[in-house]
Amino acid sequence: MSAADTASPAATPTTAAGRSWWRAPPPDGSSAAARLAWAGRDQLGELALWVALAGALAGATALLVATGVHFAPAAGHGARGGLAAGTLPLTWPPRSTPRTALAPALAVSALLAAGLLARRPAGRPAPAFGLLLGLSYLLTVAWWLALGAVSRPGERVSEALLEAGDRTPSDLLRTTSGQPPGPELLVWVLARVGLHGGLAVGLAFTALGALVVPLVALAVRSLCHEPAARRLLPVLVFAPWAPFAVASRDAVTAAVAAAALAVGVAGCERGRRAWWALGAGLLLGVAGLFSFPAMWLGVAVAAAYFVRRRPLLNVITGVGALLPLFALRLAGYSWPDGLARAGTGLFDHAALAWLVPDLLAVLLCCGPVLVRAARRIAMTPGWPFLVGATAAALFALLDGLASGGVVTSWLPLFPWLVVAALAPRPRPALPGDTSSAGAVPYGLVGAGAALAVVLAALLTA
Repeated sequence: MSAADTASPAATPTTAAGRSWWRAPPPDGSSAAARLAWAGRDQLGELALWVALAGALAGATALLVATGVHFAPAAGHGARGGLAAGTLPLTWPPRSTPRTALAPALAVSALLAAGLLARRPAGRPAPAFGLLLGLSYLLTVAWWLALGAVSRPGERVSEALLEAGDRTPSDLLRTTSGQPPGPELLVWVLARVGLHGGLAVGLAFTALGALVVPLVALAVRSLCHEPAARRLLPVLVFAPWAPFAVASRDAVTAAVAAAALAVGVAGCERGRRAWWALGAGLLLGVAGLFSFPAMWLGVAVAAAYFVRRRPLLNVITGVGALLPLFALRLAGYSWPDGLARAGTGLFDHAALAWLVPDLLAVLLCCGPVLVRAARRIAMTPGWPFLVGATAAALFALLDGLASGGVVTSWLPLFPWLVVAALAPRPRPALPGDTSSAGAVPYGLVGAGAALAVVLAALLTA
């Protein structure tokens, strides 16, 4: 924790009973032990609140099932049985093998190393940001693969998707499944470079999907500042959604969408040319070919353009997003027709009842850090990311795309929901402060990593 994180305590809102909604920071001059104890109590409270919320949502889901609500996953979403008849792809009992210890050992070692690095001597320079991005990417790949070893054996890449490698692109574009053809086209490309079979394609999906961590950090550095991006890396690497990202087509979608936001947000910095906005649009269009709601993450880019007073870039980005869709339209695939086949409408599958298990899935996948992020939404300059993720989630809900399988289909949204967890508290006194960021909540991150191991052990094949 830096001095900027604990300096200048501010008054906080109070309830009618006269107690603070949250505890005020320790006073200036307090010892490191006192600050550490305060931070520990704060995280315990947030963890307890997360447990209470998860328990309430799980109980509400069970109650809905007991009253006759049938949560059958929508066709094509890939949810495979488990808790509440399809809301989460989990089963019982958990799988436990000698390989189960690999993931916890990796998490403990990495978090201890990160904590020791944060307590380096004052005169020792911090590692280069690029080096941290590279290490975080390698650690993400290792963490995901370790969680894959914990999971139940079985092919994570479906046979139907693998068959795309033996078909022609024109045949893939004539799909009537209601799903965009991006993953199938990617498998076809991988087959052309010699990657065949579930293991090879799964490893390729894992390596590509893990790029989401450094890409999100790049976007956060641009819109927030570098300290926040540095401290966000452990949160992203050990997030509980990791078991669902291993060998997942949706993890690739998350990486493409994160690349679009990183290019768009960095591209609207002072002095950048309009080519960046065009590149962001092209990437958004490609993301839309992997997932229909992913394009709505572009709302975050639009908000960043307005924050930096460059609203005309929205036109360039919008044109860029349409180019991949137009190109595939010439090749025989209509994106609007595919969306019409995929969407079922707000009330067709008791979508209002789906809100409960969907919220439970989001709470589990984002972990206890989500509570801290929710408490600090008003303090983060990264609010456009939250706006974009919310817009994409609302689009999925309103169009009936969230009726099952959100643990995977919403993977592109989860990283942006926890950005606010690194917002400083209290808010910096000066606008545009680029030196202070919230301390890394190692207790919450560790709890999230433990949750990831448990989810991996309960994950169906």
